Amino acid sequence: MSEPTRSVVIVAGGRSRRLGRSKPFVEIGGRAILFRLLDATSHIADRVLAVREASPFERALRAEAWKPAVPVAGGPPGSVAFGDPAGRRLLLVSDPVPDLGPLAGLASGLEAASAPICVALAGDLPFVSRDVVDGLGEALAGAPEADAVVPRARDRPQPLCAAYRRDAGEVVGRLLAQQSKVGVRSPSMMSFLDRLRVRYVEAGDLPGSGNLDAITRGVDSPDDLIWAARYAARGD
Repeated sequence: MSEPTRSVVIVAGGRSRRLGRSKPFVEIGGRAILFRLLDATSHIADRVLAVREASPFERALRAEAWKPAVPVAGGPPGSVAFGDPAGRRLLLVSDPVPDLGPLAGLASGLEAASAPICVALAGDLPFVSRDVVDGLGEALAGAPEADAVVPRARDRPQPLCAAYRRDAGEVVGRLLAQQSKVGVRSPSMMSFLDRLRVRYVEAGDLPGSGNLDAITRGVDSPDDLIWAARYAARGD
């Protein structure tokens, strides 16, 4: 079987302290954010879900009729493969060390991914579209000089709705190794971007992307939840 050309890495390992409940399982427009993300990426054969603790996600997948699948050869220790009723696969990967921040989750996901180009998505993005996923991957494929393609939206880079070369995981590994030596908090996503050759894109650079400000906005707080419910109700 040929290797996939694209992977999706969903980073869903946070504790959701500001919102007060697990963000991937919050329902927006009658559908949990996790499954909105899985719906938007269902056309990608290789998908990885990087989480803090696997058991809540296993229960949620089983409730949606997903079933355990044959493990991927060479997958990370402790990873669990699932298949949905249509036969699409997902690899569930737990953070080896919890609570090191989103960069550690991204590292786990990139390590487990099979394709050379990976689209990374935060687990609290309810409005990600297939067009954005494809546009990010295609933009990186067309920029051989770049390590990553990162959108700018709401006046700042959006590193968890972006495309990375899988090899960028080596940079993450070095950053995390430095962190473990000095005993400080996990490096930030921006410190990671500073070490990459990044092509930044705007909404107009991704055909069919729609409202990139909304697509890259996570449900991180009660105010975000109110906004997301209203946005979904409008059907934009």
